[in-house]
Amino acid sequence: MRIVIWIIAVMTPLVAAFLASDAAPGPRIIALLAMGFPLGIWVALRRPLWIYCVYAFSLAFVPFGVLPSSPLPLVLLLGVSIGATAVLQLPSGRSRPFTSMEWWVLGLVVTSMLSLAVTFSTSYDLTEFSKWLIATSTLFALLRLQPDALDIVGRWYVFGAVAASLFALAMLLFDRAGNMLSLLSFLGYGTAGGTNLRYVVGEGEMTVRLTGTYVDPNAGGLFLFVGVLLALALFRGLWQVVYTGIVLLAMTLTLSRSALLSIAVAFLVFLAVQNMRFGGKLRMFGFAAIAGAVLLAIPAIQERILGSFGSNDVGSSARADALRDYPKHMDGNWLFGLGWGRIEFRDGSVGMAVNHVANAPLLSVYRGGIIVGLFFCAVLIYGLVLSYRGLRRSEARHGFIGAGFIGFTLVALQLDFPVITIPSVAALFAFFLANLPTTDNYLARPAAIPVTEREELPRSIRRTREVLT
Repeated sequence: MRIVIWIIAVMTPLVAAFLASDAAPGPRIIALLAMGFPLGIWVALRRPLWIYCVYAFSLAFVPFGVLPSSPLPLVLLLGVSIGATAVLQLPSGRSRPFTSMEWWVLGLVVTSMLSLAVTFSTSYDLTEFSKWLIATSTLFALLRLQPDALDIVGRWYVFGAVAASLFALAMLLFDRAGNMLSLLSFLGYGTAGGTNLRYVVGEGEMTVRLTGTYVDPNAGGLFLFVGVLLALALFRGLWQVVYTGIVLLAMTLTLSRSALLSIAVAFLVFLAVQNMRFGGKLRMFGFAAIAGAVLLAIPAIQERILGSFGSNDVGSSARADALRDYPKHMDGNWLFGLGWGRIEFRDGSVGMAVNHVANAPLLSVYRGGIIVGLFFCAVLIYGLVLSYRGLRRSEARHGFIGAGFIGFTLVALQLDFPVITIPSVAALFAFFLANLPTTDNYLARPAAIPVTEREELPRSIRRTREVLT
């Protein structure tokens, strides 16, 4: 029976990846996956944390990459791989009970399946749903990890975010032609699928926004936002300052309003709610005030932030029009939504013409119906509860992530929608949920190898090597 579980667990990533790809697998792809099959079984059984760490690094560094010589999305393939690994690592005769967050997400998945069944019309519906399902289901695999192992995986996400930030900064400063993307051509960058974009020019003037491997600056802002939070939470001392500074600089240069305003709200929430001494809060406020003044002195950032939501802001006008037209779009489709594979979700130009609502909770209703939307909101509300509990603890690491999720929910999810329509960003959202501060994420047993909060980089890498071997 155990062998049957192994085969099912390792074959699942292949089948799911084929469903999630936009093209049928060719002989070369099948041969490549077949050669990796025995290696995948060995790694999943003997070095399971390797797969998790590679997944986290890839999610942060090349979220839109593909498997070499194939159309298979790399992050989704690795996502189902960690799911298969989690199944292979289940202890014989018993399984770990679900956490409260997992039950809410499971409710979201089940109601989404019901919505798909009712609104199904083309193969695009199944393809887009499969991508979303793979991305969202990574939460269950991540929450099979012990706390110290999840911390290690989070650190590897930070390493990926730092690598992506340095790569994007180098392109922005020295390679406006985007030739550096040819270094990642084996992952599909610079060749097809929109990954040949280098930067985006701001509205009204020639202001270049950082994109790098994130393709879109607004999506990049969200990936880097999570990187900032994890760098603050999982590192200490000099490396915390270095990693946070690099990722925060790159995030700022994306000029993503949702990311910048989310980090500002998160900072204010942290100061207001976190259980720490007044002197520490005062010092943090002083440093933040100086940093904010320096940033606002840069004309591009000043215009991007202060010009938001004004009468001259095109995005704000389009957002207001979409909200006004939202009831008309939903007329007669409130219960199960308009469908999963609609062309406005797959084609950016059509999306702009349709001007669907740019708000994650409302767009979840638009796609899946009111029941799906309610479960999505329930996940957010429970996440806010966990975040508040983390803020009230004495450990700052819980406060950083909790305040970040509050800012993310109150700002980013209200102004933007990629967590709904872009599978890689949906995977990022699941990764964020898995790292929320909570007391019921893990079994009540001691961690195999404790990883303290005060470890710096050399010790962290040494500890990681111990776990992986």
